[in-house]
Amino acid sequence: MASALIEDPRTTLYRRKLAGLLRRPSCRWISFAIGTTPIHRRFFESVAVAVEGLPTGEVQHQRGISHRQVQYGVRLRISASGGDHAAYDAERDLLIVPGASAFDTLDGQATLVSACVHLGLDLEGRNHRRLDSECAARIAGHLYRIYETVKLDEDGPALTEKLQRLAPTSQDDEPFFDVAAEIVRHCGATRRANTRSYPPQPGSFMRIVRTDRRARLHDLLLGDALRRDHPTRSPAPGIIPRASRFLALQALQPAARQV
Repeated sequence: MASALIEDPRTTLYRRKLAGLLRRPSCRWISFAIGTTPIHRRFFESVAVAVEGLPTGEVQHQRGISHRQVQYGVRLRISASGGDHAAYDAERDLLIVPGASAFDTLDGQATLVSACVHLGLDLEGRNHRRLDSECAARIAGHLYRIYETVKLDEDGPALTEKLQRLAPTSQDDEPFFDVAAEIVRHCGATRRANTRSYPPQPGSFMRIVRTDRRARLHDLLLGDALRRDHPTRSPAPGIIPRASRFLALQALQPAARQV
């Protein structure tokens, strides 16, 4: 059996908070496809499971301390630099995250969602077209911000005013936000049109980004100095979703022994 290291309790707590974030209704509503990268209804739940891990054995009690062995789908490192940027390193199967204060702001939560898009695509074996992956990550981050702020059936001046407040100040981010806003508007219109018959449920609505919009976003990324972020694996013939697994020992709180 592979050996397992004792995980820092701060990392364990961060994993749980991140998994909870990925299970929020706003993430469940994120559903779209751009090129080769679909973000579907089960996407973020699969990422949450990889981050949170699955117990692989009974709780062990040694010297007054209780541990349980957990199998993770990704390594996680909390950055010590104090920045607010999250990133996924596919070569090392490593999710690099900012401090826990990222959970306190909408933008901090959105950067975590964006990084987890890269992780989720890697888990599914779809993280091999860099431009599509980066587009999907940026659009998903903006969708999260919008869904956390607007009501699903909101329309008219109220929706327009909120979208204006959420619009990014960076001109480089604006085209990705515009795609996200278009997805939200179309989803809302679909819900209103089907209120009495079969209104869309979280994840049941998928918007496909038009090829001309995709081409424009690709052009923007090709001229972006950030294009070196989020390294991806080299595609191989017959590629299948990766099966990386990492074992760790979680220290349990005394109250958790009775769960």
